[in-house]
Amino acid sequence: MKTVRILGIIVILALIGGALKDAIPGFIDGWNDAETDSQLVLPADFNSVSLSVEGYKDGIPDSLFNRAMQANVPCEVNGVNTYVKHNSWVHAMGFVILPVILLVFYGVYCLIRLLISVSRGEILIRKNIRRLRFFIYPIMAFSALYELQNYILYRIATSELVSSGYVFDDFHLKYSWTFMLVIALLTEIFAQAVRIKEENDLTI
Repeated sequence: MKTVRILGIIVILALIGGALKDAIPGFIDGWNDAETDSQLVLPADFNSVSLSVEGYKDGIPDSLFNRAMQANVPCEVNGVNTYVKHNSWVHAMGFVILPVILLVFYGVYCLIRLLISVSRGEILIRKNIRRLRFFIYPIMAFSALYELQNYILYRIATSELVSSGYVFDDFHLKYSWTFMLVIALLTEIFAQAVRIKEENDLTI
């Protein structure tokens, strides 16, 4: 039980640290992007999009100058950030994703409550089933909607943009679905374990 409590505290601290680690650089990048965008001539309605690229059409690699070697060394660009014309489907999906984001935040709160409960020795209880489900399923729903939104943007971008140098790669899923499905499976296994414990308690 001591090990479980220590791991629970570590997970809570990791969640807080990870949130701060992502939020602060994200705010700084957004601020810098806003300043950069103000210097560009952009249409009134546009969507930003990130594209994966395979390399140059002519096969000639890019390079960077290495001061230690005093020579150009090859480098590879894997992605580009650009803009496409505003799409009503993407805009509508933003309104659908917003309430799901609120559920994700509530799910993180449920996870913290779960870890506190576990640290107190309250593990195989029904409340923890609900907390686990509220944690993983909103994340999966958000990820699915975000992947779909990115796919629509990606298709629009590859049809609108013309690149003289890069070859656009196929769309790739951003999130680790295998990991999320494993967590969902373990959640349902945990739910079954709680039900079995309750049946055994009633039998006794």
